[in-house]
Amino acid sequence: METVLTLAAGRRSALRLALYIPLLLLLCACAREQEPLRLHSMVYQQVDIGALQAAVADESDFDIVPDKSAPETPPLAALAAGDADLTIVDNSTPYQDGVRTVIPLYRSVLHLLLRDGVSLDQKRQSGDAVTVYVVNGSHAGKTFLQLAAQRAGILTDNLREVKQLQPGVTDAIVYFGPINPQSTLWYREGYSLVSLADAGEAESAFLREGVSLLVPQLSAMEIPALTYNLPGNEQALQSLSVATLLVTRKSIDETRIYALTRMLVEQKPLFAALEPDIFSWISEHFDREKLSFPLHPGARRYFERDAPTPLERYADSINLLIYLGILLVTGVAGLLRWRNQRKKNRVDTFYSRLLVIRERAPHEPRENLLGEVRELELEAYRLLIDEKLAADDSFRIFTDLLATVRAELQAQEPSASPVKASPV
Repeated sequence: METVLTLAAGRRSALRLALYIPLLLLLCACAREQEPLRLHSMVYQQVDIGALQAAVADESDFDIVPDKSAPETPPLAALAAGDADLTIVDNSTPYQDGVRTVIPLYRSVLHLLLRDGVSLDQKRQSGDAVTVYVVNGSHAGKTFLQLAAQRAGILTDNLREVKQLQPGVTDAIVYFGPINPQSTLWYREGYSLVSLADAGEAESAFLREGVSLLVPQLSAMEIPALTYNLPGNEQALQSLSVATLLVTRKSIDETRIYALTRMLVEQKPLFAALEPDIFSWISEHFDREKLSFPLHPGARRYFERDAPTPLERYADSINLLIYLGILLVTGVAGLLRWRNQRKKNRVDTFYSRLLVIRERAPHEPRENLLGEVRELELEAYRLLIDEKLAADDSFRIFTDLLATVRAELQAQEPSASPVKASPV
């Protein structure tokens, strides 16, 4: 008895455990969904994560926090290492597997600064290297040096990129970032902004119109005069711009990215009030084919939320196919009816010929009429074999009639002969 009670208690415990395990798994899954999204932002990308975090907390059930990697860590390296869930990159950055776009954020504009007292003409003549510092290690900045500066002669053919900025020593600074007169952390005393138009008429035209042929993501842009209270901006500055993307890992949950994308688009006024130079550019209308990284499935699902379903998209074609199908079925059915009617009309002629033979029976020799019946039977079967007659009820009626006429003829006297009128 004690053993039975022990087994029963064990079964009840196992049943409770079986009921609790799904609940625990569900709670764990919910807990994972509430984990904050870690954002990696470079020093000069001008994203106030604190203000962004407060705004997100008020408008959603998830949080955005700064990642723990060093600020100088390359954005895609932070993603690949799993230290960050979100980061910001130039759209000119080459494709990397596992990276997906959430949404374009803002236009990043080239700010080119030259150290006061540096003569590029003297550098060209002497062959001395021009040292250039690219802020944030921007890919767009490096691309500008490789394709634009060297080809158009904005600086010199002898360029040397340096990893650390040494104010008063480094000759030039290349900074790609939003136009924001309120934040100029990238600027250093003793430097002046330079316009690409200073390269000369041909070179300026190349940078304005030709550079986009080499790097489609780059486009010409102008910084209006007096935008910055900085040396060199007393006049308008010809420059370049590139879209900046908020990107994530492909493995991030689709639901979370959908919610993030929806929040950024639908709460744009709130975020634009916090960071107008960054979030004022946000729009769900952009050319997806120009993205360096494909859209994340969650972002794509949001952007295509109002897109017609495949059935709606091809409704006209489907209706046309249905209409043509109905016409085809109707036409085939009509053809079959016409064909069957034609076969029936042929059988009707055999009826008439048999009846004529029956009417001639009293006046003509039996053997001759039986021969005609036999020929008529053979002709009917040949047409049946050639599918010019149908083996249907009409044909069976014909065979029955043929058997009847044959039986009547065979029942007549063999000596029966036609009756001739006697002369008067």
